[in-house]
Amino acid sequence: MKIEKLQSSDYKEIVDLSMYAFQYKVSEEGLKEKYEQFDQQYISGIKDEEKLAAKLQILSLKIWFNYEQWKMGGIASVATYPEYRRKGYVRALIKDSLEVMRKRGQFISLLHPFSISFYRQFGWEVFDYLKKVTVDKRELVRMENTEGKIYRYHKDDFPSELEEFYEKFAKRYNGMLVRESSWWKQRVITELTIAAYYGTSNTLEGYILYELKDKKMKVDEFIVTNDEARKGLWNFICQHDSMISEVELTLQEKDPLLFLFHNPMVKTEVYPYFMARIVDVEEFLKKLDLNLLRNKSICLEINDPFASWNNGFFLVTRKDVVKLDSQPRLHQDYVNMDVQTLIPLFFGVFTARELNSIGKIKGDLETIMILEEIVNPLNPFFIDFF
Repeated sequence: MKIEKLQSSDYKEIVDLSMYAFQYKVSEEGLKEKYEQFDQQYISGIKDEEKLAAKLQILSLKIWFNYEQWKMGGIASVATYPEYRRKGYVRALIKDSLEVMRKRGQFISLLHPFSISFYRQFGWEVFDYLKKVTVDKRELVRMENTEGKIYRYHKDDFPSELEEFYEKFAKRYNGMLVRESSWWKQRVITELTIAAYYGTSNTLEGYILYELKDKKMKVDEFIVTNDEARKGLWNFICQHDSMISEVELTLQEKDPLLFLFHNPMVKTEVYPYFMARIVDVEEFLKKLDLNLLRNKSICLEINDPFASWNNGFFLVTRKDVVKLDSQPRLHQDYVNMDVQTLIPLFFGVFTARELNSIGKIKGDLETIMILEEIVNPLNPFFIDFF
């Protein structure tokens, strides 16, 4: 089996395979946009008798992590024709993608899984849980009035300060996408309407992206930086009570909006959304700003059956991260975990003690407490799609 980097001459076959596997159609007008996107991606494939049998696409993106921008490899459109399945093609492409992302300095990878268990076997783990709240029109009860104003915008006239505002919000979370202007125009705005909340100083303080269709208001993004904007935008939603039968909101898992409802007993669903993986453990740990105190150190034993360079012992000190050649002798205390567990630990899904209590981190309690002390993550959040 030969894996090759696909070229522009393969673009038509790439689209054909995606349309077949994911059951959608691309118009002739849409092909140009697709091809332009392919120019920015690393696409690998396996051919059988010169026909494309399987492919995988790596998007070159960035995410916010610990208040900094990190390169991220987005795995997308992994597909195989049915007649070529169960030949190990996808497995080979995923393994190859880790080597490609490592060379490109993409030490974190994200993907949207069709099956969580499938991607877990390759080292990815859930880091992002979204909260979907469905509110019947009878429960659209306004909160106290606010002093700001709401302005509505559409695709072609959204305010320039929206991008800057999003960045201010996004850097507070681990995992949020660093959105380029092109991403806003091509992927975010689309046919949605923007309602932006401006405070008394005429400063943007929050926005929602929503769609009105079939007497339903679907809010894809509810982004605010203070309580006034939260209440002001909710009141704006309530003003649609004569037009709709229900509202569906997608929120960050810990968003307090539901708590503020007149009646919080509404249909609420928390569901896993995106997965992440550490591509290169040593480089990932080196890039982190770990809060190591009083000359403490800790040794992590990582198990990664799919990426050999991540297997082994990593000694983390205030000054450096060193991969050891063998099990530590002078530093006898270490914790053991598989590569997946680094995701909920460093993305802020669970603490070290919580992961220890469910058997995902093994080690003595004192060492686990040191690990918990040096890892102080932000909350995880990701609302985009690729």
